[in-house]
Amino acid sequence: MPFDPEEACYLRDLEQRLRRVEEWPLDSPLAFVIHLASRTKGRLGELFLDEIADGIGLRTRASGSADFDRFVVCPDGTTLRIETKFSTEDPPRFQQVRSPILGGGKLKYDYLVCLSGRPEGMAYWVFEAGELGGLMDSNAIKVQHAMSDTRWFFPQRISEDGFGAYRMDYAGFKDWLRSLCG
Repeated sequence: MPFDPEEACYLRDLEQRLRRVEEWPLDSPLAFVIHLASRTKGRLGELFLDEIADGIGLRTRASGSADFDRFVVCPDGTTLRIETKFSTEDPPRFQQVRSPILGGGKLKYDYLVCLSGRPEGMAYWVFEAGELGGLMDSNAIKVQHAMSDTRWFFPQRISEDGFGAYRMDYAGFKDWLRSLCG
């Protein structure tokens, strides 16, 4: 999906905070990300979520928890727990997706947001935690290693697959974020 001009602006701003690399086309707003360390790429996903949320008038803050990455804070004070994943691979590979399900029907987080960046643009997948748990139970999101509690999520960026209902472009992602507090 092509970059929205606002999306490109946020990425250019983040480029100044993170190390630049030259492997992707220099005219891509995401060219700086290709050689970042894995954790820094993950952090980029969190910071990018913060930028987009701020751009539509929502506040975010770090969770301080190993269970999820960010709180989205609604104007009425409601907070939503967001786990983020970021990938530059094609097709994307989102690693270490942990089940949101705790015992007794409780959840570790409310939503999983997966951001996929390629030189030509971004794609987004959003999963409500209960639905994500079902996808994990059905093995649509695969076990990473034997004896592991983490999973790998392998969607397609442009072709239809079993995750198409969760995929969106930038405008759709902003609409979804707005809807959280609406």
